[in-house]
Amino acid sequence: MEAASLHVQNLEEAPASVTVISAADIRKYGYRTLGEALATVRGFDLSYDRIYHYVGVHGFSLPGDYNTRFLVMINGHAMTENVFGSNNFWGQDFGLDMDLVQRIEIIRGPSSALYGSNGMFATINVVTKSPVDQSSARVSTETDTFGGRKAVVSSSVYLGHGANLLVSASAFNNRGQTLYFPEFDSPETRNGIARGVDGERGYHTFANLIWRDWDVVAYVNSREKSPPVAWDDISLFGDRGNRVLDQRDFLRVSHSRDVGKTGKIGVQISYDRYRYADRFNYPSSEQAQVIRDLAYGDWLSSQLTYSVQAPKLGTLTLGAQVNWDLRNLQENYATVPERIDLLHEDHPDRVFSVFAQQEIDFSERWKAYIGLRFDDSHVFDDSLSPRIALVHQRSPRTVYKVVYGHPFRNPSVFEQYYTGQSIATSTGLHPETAHTFEGSVEHKLTGELTFIANLYDYRTRNLIQAAYLDAGLQQFRNSVNVDARGVEFELTGKPWARLEARGSLSLQQTANPDGSRLPNSPRQVAKLRVSTALFREKLLVSASSQYLGSRPTLAGGVVRPVYLTDVTATTNHLADQFELQFGIRNLFDRAYDDPVALAVDRMQGDGRSAFVKLIWRSRE
Repeated sequence: MEAASLHVQNLEEAPASVTVISAADIRKYGYRTLGEALATVRGFDLSYDRIYHYVGVHGFSLPGDYNTRFLVMINGHAMTENVFGSNNFWGQDFGLDMDLVQRIEIIRGPSSALYGSNGMFATINVVTKSPVDQSSARVSTETDTFGGRKAVVSSSVYLGHGANLLVSASAFNNRGQTLYFPEFDSPETRNGIARGVDGERGYHTFANLIWRDWDVVAYVNSREKSPPVAWDDISLFGDRGNRVLDQRDFLRVSHSRDVGKTGKIGVQISYDRYRYADRFNYPSSEQAQVIRDLAYGDWLSSQLTYSVQAPKLGTLTLGAQVNWDLRNLQENYATVPERIDLLHEDHPDRVFSVFAQQEIDFSERWKAYIGLRFDDSHVFDDSLSPRIALVHQRSPRTVYKVVYGHPFRNPSVFEQYYTGQSIATSTGLHPETAHTFEGSVEHKLTGELTFIANLYDYRTRNLIQAAYLDAGLQQFRNSVNVDARGVEFELTGKPWARLEARGSLSLQQTANPDGSRLPNSPRQVAKLRVSTALFREKLLVSASSQYLGSRPTLAGGVVRPVYLTDVTATTNHLADQFELQFGIRNLFDRAYDDPVALAVDRMQGDGRSAFVKLIWRSRE
């Protein structure tokens, strides 16, 4: 893995507690989205408000915060967009099909010392398969009992002169479910039944060209979602005209080469694009009024890194980065009965950053990491982000790690400047910061079984939350200082020759100064997954379970604990060129709710569903 330190290293050396999900894991457990994969990871939890999925870790998953305290990257390229500051890409809005993923690196803890804003709690780096590792042609189709349909086509081609090209495209459509909302149970609002308003459709495209020391990546995708419930209770309930559209694209060109005997220099330039558009119908005296929100984000980024093996020390990494917003425009307007402009805000930022990290090899057993980054922002405050880590390889079987970090998150332009139907303009926001402490031990009980324990203490300051005002309005404020403390245990490996297993338990307390828990924060998170091969390894069978403790809602209620189980069966070389996969999600059809920040404060989760996937590969 390489995201933890910007160069390749093994998990024992990394200055963080790291989990890696491999391509083999994705295949055998039938992960169809990034969110499904992360939902099985120690300490992580997933919630869904029928518009976006949200990922929580260490008890932080505030409803409606748009996943702003994570970094999600594709091959080291940050996916954080420049309007909402979000990484809202866990379902089909993540435009990379899971069949293209080589591994997912989950690095716990702060990463602002290397990557800047938003690297508060965790970094998820999705590494794609190389064009030389893919089949020359591959086609897959899948369907599920919720009405989902998807088809993926990919190809890998050798172009000559050392150039290899991978291209992939997919299309998906889902008619969605019929849902019941007791909050809207009246004749005027369809007796609380939302029918035909939970679907989504869209496409994914991805291309990767590798030629000598050059690497070009293009990523273009779109997803349109029909929301059964809007952000506020003023809009028309269950209206089929309501919709939300997200598009996230980028083009990146990178080049790396060796310098001297131990040095390496890397350069990358990228253009990123984000588009958001929604439409919600509101009642008026004569006819329904249509309210539109639009967001247009365009920005350029460039980065230069240099790493070298410093004599008698270790690897020294130096870097400089420039992020230049072309625009981060927000518009809000009414279109019926006539256009009325309500909001037009555009505040492009320019950020210049320099960073350095020195690895110090005290001995064969002791290694230290000292990192520091400075970010100079045109719109927000300047930030200085240190990180210090100590890694002790006590023996070939035992590793201890201690990490301190001081990450930050700048307010998004949405939080700072937006005003609309239910949100009042902020009076001025300061960056969030935190003092984070993590300690972990990894001990190999046997050659195939590893025990991990991770202890953490996060002290956040100036946490940005939506405060509720009179007349139902919200306003983003630096409201409170929140502390998160917890301990995680994990046992992973092969307890028997043909059985792979991973079990974990997380006990966490994330609380406001008055001791109250944050919304959507479970005290207990438990995970278990197992897989085995049957019939002379012709069939892979897997199961994964998770338990989430009770979670508070924004309105002061509590959703009850939930226990969910998924099972998947995948053929393994059963037929030439073909592979078949079958899975059941929420096997025992458990009824549960997730805390959300919409016109309702809880959303019912998915019941039992089944899917079938057929894959064809060309002969090599």
